[in-house]
Amino acid sequence: MWIERKIASKVRDIQSSRPVLLVTGARQVGKSSLLRKIFNSAEYITLDKVARAEAAEQNPESFLANVSKPVLLDEVQYAPSLFRELKIFVDRDRTSFGNWILTGSQKFNLMREVSDSLAGRVGIVELETLCAQEIRNHSSELPIADLPWRGGYPELWAHSNIGFTEFFESYIQTYLERDLQLIVGVQNLRDFGRFMKSLAIRAGQLLNYASLAKDIGVSQVTIKKWLGALEVSGLVCLLSPYYKNFGKRLIKAPKLYFLDNGLLAHLLDIETKADYERHIYRDHIWENFVFTEIVKSYGLKPNKNLFFYRDQNGVEIDFVLDVRSQVTLVEVKNSEVIDPKKLNFKKVAPLFDQQVECFVACLMKERRAMALQGYTLFNPVYSSMLDL
Repeated sequence: MWIERKIASKVRDIQSSRPVLLVTGARQVGKSSLLRKIFNSAEYITLDKVARAEAAEQNPESFLANVSKPVLLDEVQYAPSLFRELKIFVDRDRTSFGNWILTGSQKFNLMREVSDSLAGRVGIVELETLCAQEIRNHSSELPIADLPWRGGYPELWAHSNIGFTEFFESYIQTYLERDLQLIVGVQNLRDFGRFMKSLAIRAGQLLNYASLAKDIGVSQVTIKKWLGALEVSGLVCLLSPYYKNFGKRLIKAPKLYFLDNGLLAHLLDIETKADYERHIYRDHIWENFVFTEIVKSYGLKPNKNLFFYRDQNGVEIDFVLDVRSQVTLVEVKNSEVIDPKKLNFKKVAPLFDQQVECFVACLMKERRAMALQGYTLFNPVYSSMLDL
């Protein structure tokens, strides 16, 4: 079963207007499947195979010269020498677009190579796991209500016979054996496994490096290195506080979020909807889900136009969307009935110079956003902030 991706039109536009198209994202988000679906006549070569990656890395000129174009090169982070050689191939004919289609799973490493070698020649698309809208658009028969704990990895939705736990156990094992060793060379995989579970407990909360290091029994330097590896792999995000133009002192620590709720749920030993509904951290899981939906549904970049607000008096807004002249404040409530007295919009909205809109992401059963006096309710499982 194929589920259409919202980003497909953007991918086509970039491929037709740039010499190189690069699609990044975590493992199993559907990069190669999307590109093979769109560009089904392109030659497909995966560098996930060690021998092929070594051949491309050791002799990139010969490797590139012997492929048919257009070509889809999958997981190019395993042969970084290709980027420098690819620049030479592209510069021979800068008016020829769409011949080089690349994917990669390590964002920061890829961006460094791209910046050094392919600046001005490449269009970049970042692919996340499925969002609620993509699943809703595909079929009303899919169990969309399971999305907050099941997550959006396409394979779990395309093949109902795949076990949730088995999928993520295999996913983590592949990540530990391949990507993690390549990025930071972790030696003690047991400690790293405990580290990931400790992060899951802290999802949606302010990150305290000292506390995390103490729980795992490693240094803060190691914790930051491991966190960097998870960020590079597209698995977690450290969300910065909003700081612009405010005179009062604000909290400076980032908040931790997983970029897909399925992995988060697995690390918290959730296997079923019943596990999720009675879980002690359900409030944080729901907040993490709202974060992922904001990122995936609106194309926002954490720490560029998506933040949170919290001052030292404990006044907090879960998410601040700052797009051009518009500021949107989002509070997250893991309940169906909202008490207006527990909302902080009136305390925070006056601090902004721009126009401000206020939303509450909650468990309402209605399928469309509902405008009330001063704010709008919506359930991101069933609707978006745009569905007024």
